[in-house]
Amino acid sequence: MADATRSYRIAVDCMGGDKGPGEVVMGAAKALRDIASSDRLILVGKEKGLRALAQRAGLAGHPQIEIRNADDVVGMEDKPMQVLKSKREASMLIALEMVKKGEADAMFSTGNTKVLVGAGTVKLRPMEGTDRPALAAIMPHAFGHFVLMDVGANPESTPTHLAHNAIMGTIYAQAALGIAKPRVGLLTVGTEEGKGNERIKHAHAILKKLGSEINYVGPVEGFDMFDGSLDVVVADGFTGNVLLKTVEGMFTMLIRMIKKRIGWNPVSWLGALTMFPIMNSIKHHLRPDRNGGAPLLGLSGLVMKAHGSSNRHAIRGAIRLGREALSHDMTARMGAALVRANEILETADD
Repeated sequence: MADATRSYRIAVDCMGGDKGPGEVVMGAAKALRDIASSDRLILVGKEKGLRALAQRAGLAGHPQIEIRNADDVVGMEDKPMQVLKSKREASMLIALEMVKKGEADAMFSTGNTKVLVGAGTVKLRPMEGTDRPALAAIMPHAFGHFVLMDVGANPESTPTHLAHNAIMGTIYAQAALGIAKPRVGLLTVGTEEGKGNERIKHAHAILKKLGSEINYVGPVEGFDMFDGSLDVVVADGFTGNVLLKTVEGMFTMLIRMIKKRIGWNPVSWLGALTMFPIMNSIKHHLRPDRNGGAPLLGLSGLVMKAHGSSNRHAIRGAIRLGREALSHDMTARMGAALVRANEILETADD
C-alpha cells in the first residue's frame, strides 16, 4: 500500500532536454499539484538561470522548491565514461549523487539516456538479484494502461534479464497502476508453445517457474497488447524501444490525419463538434505525455527518465509517477522479489 505519511525529495535535472530548462521548471511547477505539501523538488542546474526561471514560473521563495547548482551539462552526444571522467559537475551526475548520498529519494532527467543508464548503474549500482537495469513505460490499451519493459536500457537481454523484467514490471504495475495481480506476457512472434528464438523459448521456460511471484499468462503477440488482456509486457530493450516510438509516431499521425480531414468543411466541423467529447476523452487516454516518465528499474535508487523532447505536461507526469513509486516503497519490494525469484530458479535447477 502507498505510504501517505512520508515526505519525499526528488532531484530534478533541469539541463539537457531538447526544450531547455525553462520547460523542466514549468513541469516541476505543475508537478507541485500532484505531490504532498511536505515533499520537496530540488532543481539541479546552473543556479543563476534556474532562479530566474523559477521566479518566472511563480516559484521564487516557494517552500517546496530548492535549487542546487551544477556548472556543467550532459550533451546528447556524450558517452557515459566520458561524462563520468570529465563532467563530474554535470547536473545529471549531481542529481544521481544526491540519491546515492541520501540527499534525495529519487531523481528525474530528460537528458541523454545512455549516460543516465551508464552513470546510474555506476553510481547507484544494481540492486541485489539483478545486474542490469531496465526502463519501464506505461502504455495505453483499450480499457486502461499496461507496463512495457524494457524500452531501451538493455538492448541485448538474456532470458534471465527478461525474467527479472517480469518481476520488476509486476511490482511497478502494482505501484503505478494499482493492479493487485498484474497479468504478464512475453512478447514474441506467436503464442504457440515453441514459437520464437532460443532466447524467447528459454525465457518462457524460466517465467513458467515463477508462478509464486508473477501472474504469467504466456507468450503474446503485438496485437495482444492493446486489447486489455495484459498488464505487463516483457521485451528486450531493442524491441521495446522500437515499439514505444512506433506507437508514439502512430498516435501523432492519427491526430494530424483527423485535423487534416476535418479541415474547413462545415459538415466535417459539425460532425467534429458532435464527436468532440468522445474524441477528447480518447485523445487524453492515448496521449504519450499523460504518463511521461519511464523509471530505470533495477538500481538501488529510483531514477525517472523522460524523453528529451518532453513538454511540461510529460515532465509533470514523470515526477508524479516517481512520487507514486516512492510512496509504495517500490525499490525495496523489487529487491526482495528478485532475491526470492532467483532462489526459486536455483532450486528448480538443482
